[in-house]
Amino acid sequence: MTDLPHVPVLRDASIELLQPREGARIVDGTFGFGGHASVMLAAGAEVLGLDLDADALAAGAKMTAEQPRLRCLKSSFRDLPGALSAAGWGPADGILLDLGVSSLQLDDPAKGFSYRWDGPLDLRFDGSGGEPAHELIARLDESELADLIWRYGEERASRRIARAVSRAGAEEPVATTGALRDAVASAVGRGPKLNASLSRVFQALRIAVNDELGALADVLEAAPDCLAPGGRIVVISYHSLEDRTVKQWLARESRDCLCPPGLPECRCGHHRTMKMLTRRPISAAEDEIAVNPRARSARLRAGERIR
Repeated sequence: MTDLPHVPVLRDASIELLQPREGARIVDGTFGFGGHASVMLAAGAEVLGLDLDADALAAGAKMTAEQPRLRCLKSSFRDLPGALSAAGWGPADGILLDLGVSSLQLDDPAKGFSYRWDGPLDLRFDGSGGEPAHELIARLDESELADLIWRYGEERASRRIARAVSRAGAEEPVATTGALRDAVASAVGRGPKLNASLSRVFQALRIAVNDELGALADVLEAAPDCLAPGGRIVVISYHSLEDRTVKQWLARESRDCLCPPGLPECRCGHHRTMKMLTRRPISAAEDEIAVNPRARSARLRAGERIR
């Protein structure tokens, strides 16, 4: 099997919850470079890997040539029903979603995911379509950009940053990561808070460019019908907006009635589909964080399709 270029976040906890075994069919909705998938394959499971990144799909093709129980498709996990149909699968025994962006994507300047490197301000998971971040910035006015940075990045200096970016864009398009970094620095200064602000601004743009919260909502809505009875879903998130979405979905789908309190009878007709497996999110241990600092923000939640 292909040597793995990285160790995935919360690998052991994910595998323990997904329970891969011979004959099980598990969807890795964020295949990346096969870190989680390789462990599931070693346990005897069939794996359907989904990804939009060209480099990840190339790595998947190489693994597929060596491992007949792996199949990879260029697909967003938001189209999970379509991916299952394309693979000839029925409901799966497990679904894994390791959200966000991989370390290898962050470390590739050409993809424009990180403010640490100079490169095109792109931020798309699928570079072959959609609107790159520099076009989004050019299209939005100052107020819209400030709202976006606040909503998806929760950055307190969002209005100052949006003003600085708009001013910079009036002189020359903010088309590179370096240009955006300089604009943010002009708004918040180059002190110790700069990196935190940059991280939140890049996060906000990435979420918007890829419609990450919309994709997450879509896959969660489809998940119960895409899981066999007893099948499990594991979601690893990296910021509060994602984690809150997963938490609220699990809470809703583990209840029979969603009507407001005080009604004499149920009028919503909702029936629970999931059993919550994680009352509180699972976080990375200190030894994992020491090896991979990006694991510090990871939060894992899981549920099981009721029989």
